[in-house]
Amino acid sequence: MAAAAGILLALQLLLARPARADAASAPAQPSAALPADELGRLQFVGRAQPEIATVELLRYASTLRVDDPRYLETLLEVGSEYVGLNRSEQVEQIAARIEALSERVPLARPSAMLLRGQWMQSHGEVSKAERQIIEASALLPASPPDYLRLRLLMSSAFVKNRGGHYDEAMMRYNQALKLADQTGPMWRRIDLRTLIAGVLFDAGQTDKAAELAREQMRLATDSADEYGISAAYTTRAIQGSRGEDSGTVLADWRAALEHARRGGNRHQIAVGMANIADYYLTHGDFRTAYDLSQRALPPALEANDLPAQSVALANTGLALIGMKRKDEGLPMVRESASIDERSGTATNLSDSQFELGGYLERAGYLDDALVAYHQYRQMSDELNQQDRQRALIELQESFANESRQHELDMLSREGKLKDEEIRHHELQIKQWTAAGVACLLLLAVVAVLARRLRVRNQMLSVSNEQLRLQAEIDPLTGLSNRHHLQTVMAERPGRGLEGTLYLLDVDHFKQINDQCGHAGGDTVLVEIARRLRHVLRDDDLVVRWGGEEFLVLVRPLPQLEAEALAQRLLCALADAPVLHEGRPVPVSASIGFGLFPLRTSTPQADLDVNWERAISLVDTAMYMAKAHGRNGACSILRVDAANTGDVEEIIAQLEKSVRDGRVELRFQHGPAVRGALTTIPRAPEPRHAPATGAEVAS
Repeated sequence: MAAAAGILLALQLLLARPARADAASAPAQPSAALPADELGRLQFVGRAQPEIATVELLRYASTLRVDDPRYLETLLEVGSEYVGLNRSEQVEQIAARIEALSERVPLARPSAMLLRGQWMQSHGEVSKAERQIIEASALLPASPPDYLRLRLLMSSAFVKNRGGHYDEAMMRYNQALKLADQTGPMWRRIDLRTLIAGVLFDAGQTDKAAELAREQMRLATDSADEYGISAAYTTRAIQGSRGEDSGTVLADWRAALEHARRGGNRHQIAVGMANIADYYLTHGDFRTAYDLSQRALPPALEANDLPAQSVALANTGLALIGMKRKDEGLPMVRESASIDERSGTATNLSDSQFELGGYLERAGYLDDALVAYHQYRQMSDELNQQDRQRALIELQESFANESRQHELDMLSREGKLKDEEIRHHELQIKQWTAAGVACLLLLAVVAVLARRLRVRNQMLSVSNEQLRLQAEIDPLTGLSNRHHLQTVMAERPGRGLEGTLYLLDVDHFKQINDQCGHAGGDTVLVEIARRLRHVLRDDDLVVRWGGEEFLVLVRPLPQLEAEALAQRLLCALADAPVLHEGRPVPVSASIGFGLFPLRTSTPQADLDVNWERAISLVDTAMYMAKAHGRNGACSILRVDAANTGDVEEIIAQLEKSVRDGRVELRFQHGPAVRGALTTIPRAPEPRHAPATGAEVAS
């Protein structure tokens, strides 16, 4: 499960508020960690007790005058606490309250924009948040107060990082870290290092991330900050979990839990126990994982922490499945999924379904695993569609934000020009000649700016055209994407698909990501795309269908040639491991394929099937190949269907249709996977399948 990322993710959305705890459960902090002033003390309280902090911050604000600079800073801090508590109504109330001060406090309006932008970025609306940041930045003075400058830098760095502008994001993060080191309290310096270490690690800058994590540990230890020490051990454990397990990862998880208990923070305790349970779960010690997950649930319930509850329930259920107690484990996994669904975490729900399929498969519940994989596929398709739509919207909004930034720059320049006009007008009586020259210069500047604006608009037009063309190309592999396939199918005449259709799914891709990181997964996908292009002809259609799935459409082939091509594809992927950073990564795939129109039981009566149903058929065949041990192919030889309604029924119950003789399948096995890693398990071959060659199921 993803429990380990809980602290780092919350810090990325807010400056330093990942945890929750009741006031009665939090002991007094050591004097080395406490700020000296009242506002700083309340900010420190909000780090672990946001509910208590909001009440005390509002009380403190009531003692200040409206024109006191601390009043605006206090209200902004209250709004940030409400963002961390996910209370949209209260966030908007505080933003409106701040905005109402605009006539008396010049910084009020940009502060309200920053608060609304913070809410938007915490809910994934990155482009809208960037728009708020741009508008707020234009209203702020050249040298804003340190607390506003820090918020502006952190928010801007966050949206730049989420938008893929890593260099710009790190520049702002480093500026924020430097500012915090110069002006901020010790706990904020610690938390910023936690955040930036996570960003560096996700970006593959492991050495820099490790260096920052060491600084984080040193500062937290020197200030006796139990919360910071727990977060530092968590950071170190996350970084170590993707490498070789030297035994230190489990020790770090345990140390994080121990310091969380010393600090009395229930959220950290629940997350820490979930992390340790997840460690044992992934290492196959299901009994220990079950015991720890059971113990992690009460503190998660006490802290009203839904993500921690979801992780504890899921780990408990998976551990029970691993112990061959499926009927007890499945309800707990479903209860966890229900929590994720209510929380709106669709990605967690999809990943959990895939993980459930893996544990069911390894425990021998193949039918249940196939159902779980089908559900994962449906969720994955929905998420891919949402991601594509969101990416296009964000690209459009990004262009709009760039245009708005350009407009603001133009307005700033125009304001300066107007100042020049006023100054020259005052001197006009005494210096007519100088005023005339100044006017000519002014017109020249305006002409240059107008020309630049025209050039900028032309560049935007070219960029929009490039965006339209790139919408049909997968940026990682350079293959066609799903949108391109839909366009091609819409242009082809006729009602049914004609050709030989293959659907490939990379085996154990999640384990590859877990062991080699997302960069390693990307390397595997790029190399697979290269190998597919090498095997296939130039006029064959190769599509990255989504995630680790690839779709191939070639001309209509005789059955033997279609099987030969499937075997060449299996060999091309499995014959040699993929090298990532000098490390061999074994690769294989499961393939489902068929010839369309479909061959039926009635001679000379092939059945036309549209391309969507054709993909569903080969997708189901691909999962049958996975159920037969992976690294193989399953072809659809014949179906006993008179119409598309029969095809839909066969898709929904393929195994039953095979047993009833309505469908004839043939299985092929790929070559032995070169360079196989012992840590990536391979499901045992079914007893009824031969070790090599092909088999026919009918």
